[in-house]
Amino acid sequence: MILLDTCFIIYELQEGEEKRFEEFCRRDDVFVTSFNIAELEHVSKNIPAIEKPLRRLLKSGAIKILEISVSPGEQEVEEKFANDADEKILRIIHDPSDAVLIAAAIKNKADVITRDKHHIFKTALENELNQYKIAVYNDVSSIN
Repeated sequence: MILLDTCFIIYELQEGEEKRFEEFCRRDDVFVTSFNIAELEHVSKNIPAIEKPLRRLLKSGAIKILEISVSPGEQEVEEKFANDADEKILRIIHDPSDAVLIAAAIKNKADVITRDKHHIFKTALENELNQYKIAVYNDVSSIN
């Protein structure tokens, strides 16, 4: 299972990689959390270049949605969700909304693809996730 971060999806669509990205999603067991879908719906209105491709991609069913019990903007719920997965996560990822993705990955034994080098794609987190056998990638080509 692979979970996609919001910023990774935005990056792929802004780069015009919709077709390659859709093929990747259909080929592998790729999911986006309901939390990240809510983030995407919110930000896509401010990024016209991704609004239509995102709608097409979601309609196509290429990306499956992993329902989780957290919504953006509920910081206390985000923190609890992250702490329930691993109490060290919020010490490594200081933004609870970013920690939600990693917590979902831990709970579902999923790898992650992100472009977030500041919070997620970093050595300290990689070291913590080794115990769960979870990898964090920054590009589709890094997988397999």
